Amino acid sequence: MSTNKKEAFTGPRAGRRASPGLPGGTTSRFVLLIAAVGAGGLYVFLQAYFLVPQNADYFFGTFSRCFQDPRISLPDQTNQGYEESRRLLSACEQPAFVDQAQWVGIGFLLLCAVSLACYLSHPWWVTRSRCERFPALPSPRSRELSRFPSKEKPEEREMAEYLADLCRAVGVQPEPVWLLDAWAASKNGLTFGLPWRRCVIIDDGLAKCFHADRDLFRAVMVHELAHLRNRDVDKTYLAFGIGWAFLIVAVMPFGALALHSAWSGGPPVLPSGALQYLVDAPHALGLAAALTLLVRLVRNAVLRARELHADATAAAQVGYEGAAAIPRGLPDRPTSGQGSARAAFARLTHRLGYWPTPETRQRVLREPALLTRPTVWEMLAAGVVAGVFTASADDLVDTLFRLLLGKLNTLAGNLTVGCAIGAGLTGVLAAAVWRTVAASDLEPRPPRAAWPALPTALVAGYLAGASLPLITDGTELPATTIEVQGFAWLLRTGPVLLAGAVCVTVWLVSVARGLLPRARGRRALYAVVATSVVSFAPWFAVWYALRRVDASNAFQPVLGDAPDVGSSIGWYSVLSRWTGFTWTPLTVQGQLPSALVGLMLLWLVPLAFLLLSGRVSGTDAKGRPQIGAALLVGLAGGISVVAAGTALPFLARTALPSTVLHYSGTPQDTGFPAVYWHTYIALACVAQGAVAMVLSATFRRHRPALVLAAVSLTAPMAALGRAPAFAVVGCTRLFGASARHCSVPFDPEVLAGDLRIITLRGLLAVVPAALLGAAAGALARSRIPALRDTRPAGRCRIPARTLAWALATALVVLVAADVASVALALPADQYAWEIWLRG
Repeated sequence: MSTNKKEAFTGPRAGRRASPGLPGGTTSRFVLLIAAVGAGGLYVFLQAYFLVPQNADYFFGTFSRCFQDPRISLPDQTNQGYEESRRLLSACEQPAFVDQAQWVGIGFLLLCAVSLACYLSHPWWVTRSRCERFPALPSPRSRELSRFPSKEKPEEREMAEYLADLCRAVGVQPEPVWLLDAWAASKNGLTFGLPWRRCVIIDDGLAKCFHADRDLFRAVMVHELAHLRNRDVDKTYLAFGIGWAFLIVAVMPFGALALHSAWSGGPPVLPSGALQYLVDAPHALGLAAALTLLVRLVRNAVLRARELHADATAAAQVGYEGAAAIPRGLPDRPTSGQGSARAAFARLTHRLGYWPTPETRQRVLREPALLTRPTVWEMLAAGVVAGVFTASADDLVDTLFRLLLGKLNTLAGNLTVGCAIGAGLTGVLAAAVWRTVAASDLEPRPPRAAWPALPTALVAGYLAGASLPLITDGTELPATTIEVQGFAWLLRTGPVLLAGAVCVTVWLVSVARGLLPRARGRRALYAVVATSVVSFAPWFAVWYALRRVDASNAFQPVLGDAPDVGSSIGWYSVLSRWTGFTWTPLTVQGQLPSALVGLMLLWLVPLAFLLLSGRVSGTDAKGRPQIGAALLVGLAGGISVVAAGTALPFLARTALPSTVLHYSGTPQDTGFPAVYWHTYIALACVAQGAVAMVLSATFRRHRPALVLAAVSLTAPMAALGRAPAFAVVGCTRLFGASARHCSVPFDPEVLAGDLRIITLRGLLAVVPAALLGAAAGALARSRIPALRDTRPAGRCRIPARTLAWALATALVVLVAADVASVALALPADQYAWEIWLRG
């Protein structure tokens, strides 16, 4: 083999090289496509069920027979009679919901079958000629393809050996079947085939470049082989099959049924007791068009990503200059000579099509970071897909609850569905932030606006998709409470969701920046994604369950009542109202066992990775003093709460008259003991906020983890301080007791409840205090340059082994305290869960 020929497929080329290890985003977009088709198919199948007259007759006829049963319509006025009536109603309605579930199941089976058939048949329609009148459709006539090149023919042996060596250089084994399209004058190639027989079509124009333009021939062939190396051939043709199946199985029948229903005058007459159901054909067709556009855009994103990933892989093999020859083989798409509006529309459709523009391909070749960095449009699409699933989840949960539990949908069902949706959204956001941080060291660096843009786009897409019932008003039965609220639910609940997404992003950015330099493999990524899902999905579930409340805004805090005795004292009345406030999301979250466990994982996982990875690499000496200092600050905050709680009875005796102190209250009125306890909780929250502010202003790395670890020590110290604080109350007879009681019995269940209340309420002070402390620290460092290089932790003179054991002991104690409090609170929470599950 000659030296020049060897360099043609193995030698390095000058210029920038793309990293072959960068992920291309094809898999994530393919998963997004499956989710989009699943969410859209679920919504369409549920709505199309009632557009079939036989289905509507059977469904509403079943309901009519059920309500005509005197045992159901007029139950006994006893609890036993009411429960028996509900049981009979569920058993009577179950056949209707079974029929609906079968309809949806058959729809998804057909969807999967058509997708698989399109994929398995793609070698047939890829090798067909195009119709002259409709070039996008294949014709029955086969393309004239021949095996080429062949080592048996002397004139083709050189090219055959060249391609075989190229396959070994790229890492593609076994070698694909090479086919020549003798009638294709373009300089392009096409990779296709099933796993057991991969094929690559070489256009005749490209084959002539083997001698005329070897660089172009090599770049295009490496690009085609890169598809095999990246294993995206199956994803490509599955994406085509899924898109066509969604159009054939879901959208077209739904549109036909909607038009037929409108033409025939709507659904049959509904029985008495059923809600009025009207089908609006324009809205239904608009729904079908919107879902089709969504699926098509996501499908095109999959195809564009695989092309860009193949370009980057080719650049890693042949260098930037060699891969830059790929766009020269693409056909031109002229837009000149058209009107400005038509030219702009052509550019838009070209950019959103399934081929990336030459400008985009050149940018990715020059800037490989663009390949792995998630875009705002990707996050927006993920949010829309999750929102579309939310729009149909209400009906789905209603059906499943009636089938499995024989009950109506309850708060437990909403929380379960919310956890599933929240897990998907949180996982997408965590992976996107990790990819952005991983690519931040490459040029060009992401702008600062990229960090808030990711959660904003995700939330905006979700709210848009979840508002689908409002756009398609009249196509859902029964109307959800969101439809009753109108678009006002966006203003009520949207800011809360966006604020939560921003907090999640702040934690993810901090953890990714801290762990990526020490991460080996993808273990850290999987741990961060799993931690974010376990910790934040329940919070989204609470938001999801409470967003449906239409009587009042469930996300608006409600101030407490001012006691009748002492209401004339202004500061006391204000104190009782503000410290006795309630916030429904915290109340619901407090009944979930995942509340404390999730908060614990948010600081335990990153700090554990930090210490363990530092121990392996020998760099943990910098991390241990910071963790130790944070725990010391948290311990100081807890001691301050205990001291303030001990002094609080004496301050209360000095500031308030005995008539107020001795008023214990009534079931309808708040007494001083409740105000005293709420004030103690407020002191604990203030202490946690102070700890968060100090640590955020002092440290610059690992802020969220260190702050949460510190306040997780302050909270149990404050919960333990309840005993001495109320012991002083008993000794001083502050509440007007007849005898002194200087000891308070230790009740583990009460301690567990206090810890949960103090921790969750403390978050309302920790989050704004941490942001304020970070801003103050940044301002101070910008004004005083001497603070930029200082290390707040200083040089710790404690022996390394002693410090390690002390930190390990402290972390184990904190983890044990949180786990024990969750276990002790389970019996008390069981009653709330039974109420949530009761239909």
